[in-house]
Amino acid sequence: MKKLLILLLLPTIIFAQLSVKVDSTNILIGDQINYSVQVNILEGDSLPRFTDTIGALEIVSKSTVDSIKTDEGWQLTQSYVLTVWDSGVYYIPSVQYKSFVSDSIAIIVNTIEMAEDAELKDIKAPIHTPISFEELSPYLLALLILAILIYAIRWYIKNREKTPVKIETVERVIPPYEIALNELEKLNAKKLWQEDNVKEYYSELSEIIRTYIENGIGTPAMEIPTQEILFQLHRKGIDTTKLKELLTRADLAKFAKAKPIQIENEESLKIGYDFIHQTKPQKEIDDVE
Repeated sequence: MKKLLILLLLPTIIFAQLSVKVDSTNILIGDQINYSVQVNILEGDSLPRFTDTIGALEIVSKSTVDSIKTDEGWQLTQSYVLTVWDSGVYYIPSVQYKSFVSDSIAIIVNTIEMAEDAELKDIKAPIHTPISFEELSPYLLALLILAILIYAIRWYIKNREKTPVKIETVERVIPPYEIALNELEKLNAKKLWQEDNVKEYYSELSEIIRTYIENGIGTPAMEIPTQEILFQLHRKGIDTTKLKELLTRADLAKFAKAKPIQIENEESLKIGYDFIHQTKPQKEIDDVE
């Protein structure tokens, strides 16, 4: 990954009645920055309004307007969360309020450096956990009940007129972590990135991991930005360091047309396996031990 430039001093352009600022002017593709506008206005005036973008930057979210009463009128403040999906230098345009105009703000967006001399590591095979008695006991009980039911049916048929009887079979519910591991094995067998289908490879890998996060961990993830997923998992005490590398790499491959190298493609699959094993239900881990 390319070394980040030394952070520039955060610009704050302050006028008598107008102030704009950002919390960072040097970011990676897909990172988010906070941009705020503050205006001292008279009664009846309002803040400048933006649509879905500010310049070339996409608005991820915006706060409600915070208002403070002053002697002359009101002090209004509104914050925006911005992001961009391509590298380069982008400018937040100047904001005009009456006769006051702020300076534009330059935002430097860096890409992720593709490592060429990284050590190639083998992909760890998925861990197959042995079936414990606790896992078998529900099925043994079901078989016992089924045997009793069959005996009762035969007795009934023998002593009564024959009547049709439906016997329902109990289907095993496959846990989300097991489904995810099976999907990773299928993805690995497709050899998509080896055939230069990198975007499709990361699209499927991202969908498998996001589906597991939503169904196995209980955190919404299918249509949620990567930063929000990582934030919610962090609140649950889950280490997201490696997961951030995987999801960010997948976002770059899908939206920024990045092409990770072989070792990064293999490492992404390994991160997926490791994350599932580290976050699957504790009962499954105890059974293995």
